[in-house]
Amino acid sequence: MRKPMQARDRSQFRPSAIAEESQCIGGFARLPALIRQLAADPAVALSAAGLATDALDDSERRISYLALGRLMCKSVELTQCAHFGLLAGRMWHLSDLGLVGELMRHSPTVGEALRKLVLCQHLNSEAAVAFIREQASVVDLGCAVYGSSVTGIEQFCDAYLAAGVNFLRELCGPGWKPTEVFLPYAMPRDCLQYRLFFKVQPHFNAEFCALRFSASWMTKAVDGAEPARLRAAEQEATTVGQPSLIQQVSRALRILLLSGRSSGDDVANMLSMHRRTLNRRLKAQGTTFQMVLDRIRFDVASQLLGGSDISLDEVAAVLGYAGVSPFMRSFRRWTNTTPGRYRHASRQAKFSGDTLQFRPPFTGDNDRRLTAPSG
Repeated sequence: MRKPMQARDRSQFRPSAIAEESQCIGGFARLPALIRQLAADPAVALSAAGLATDALDDSERRISYLALGRLMCKSVELTQCAHFGLLAGRMWHLSDLGLVGELMRHSPTVGEALRKLVLCQHLNSEAAVAFIREQASVVDLGCAVYGSSVTGIEQFCDAYLAAGVNFLRELCGPGWKPTEVFLPYAMPRDCLQYRLFFKVQPHFNAEFCALRFSASWMTKAVDGAEPARLRAAEQEATTVGQPSLIQQVSRALRILLLSGRSSGDDVANMLSMHRRTLNRRLKAQGTTFQMVLDRIRFDVASQLLGGSDISLDEVAAVLGYAGVSPFMRSFRRWTNTTPGRYRHASRQAKFSGDTLQFRPPFTGDNDRRLTAPSG
């Protein structure tokens, strides 16, 4: 069994913390081979991302999530393959998830395996959160990236859903397939590769990133699951550290926003603590609940404004606002510009191959503002 993967414990919140979030390499170790297969030089892509040529050689190492995003973007540019993330995700297997994959592979049912993924996915990624939403007849398995400085969101979404398809086929058998696929960015010019892989036409400009499938799969027994290996993996999981409080609150908020909730009481309940205890512990780390909520809301807003065509009213609803006016007031307070100007600046930056630069405004310092056009 693989060595335990220790979650980093940061004792102090820093507004630039997203730049330090890390990702276990796992299946991303195959990216250089994929780049070569597409007739490009992986050394060039790695260098452009600020990574050493051997940065992906050890699948159990961790790298900067920001650097990984830059690598995905540069790979698209070098290979001229717009669906690079989709190809990357198709190379993943449960074993690439390390301890998390072991927990899933030996869970008694598919439903329990997916709940293990949601519970322990933080061991592999500090800037993305897995979620499941169980409804009467269908289940959504998805992933949400939090961090507005992260580039390559579209590529990450493609990779995560393609990997999710592989994971579910390992758990359910080759007969599993999604009934719907949701991607939170504008429809690409060519959707053929998406239809061929997912076997359905994805819903682009969605408010979330997820695979939808019949709830009947959740009770299916996982073939070949070994109870002894599950117990050993569960024991190992108890020795691995938990995310920092800021990480826990951020992840909880990102999941709650999927259902339109964002209150401190909801977060406290998710973390099994009293609201006053949550506030006190956040204050001890130099932040407040409202500051973390603002950051997560801005992360989601910047992703939807920069990558999708959904309306400002829909963005406001996704963020839990009662209407577009309070959302626009908050956005101007965060960035000193309007959502419309931000969307325009973000698309111009993407078209020119640049990165929209901003300094996070969540420190209480009102001088920290977006460097995009203001007004």
